[in-house]
Amino acid sequence: MIEEKKVARRKALAKWLKESILRLGPTFIKIGQQFSTRVDILAQEYVDQLSELQVKTFLSILGV
Repeated sequence: MIEEKKVARRKALAKWLKESILRLGPTFIKIGQQFSTRVDILAQEYVDQLSELQVKTFLSILGV
């Protein structure tokens, strides 16, 4: 049960981090994109959320 709470907490923090990065602008989005490939540094929950920055940014460039 405790491990489930830890995972849920990491998921919530990862989502908060992604949303904060989006509000901070392009420089921070680029940093987030770079960290989205670093499973050796961040927990998988963070990598999953930060990898969404790559998709959202690419779609915004296309105007979708």
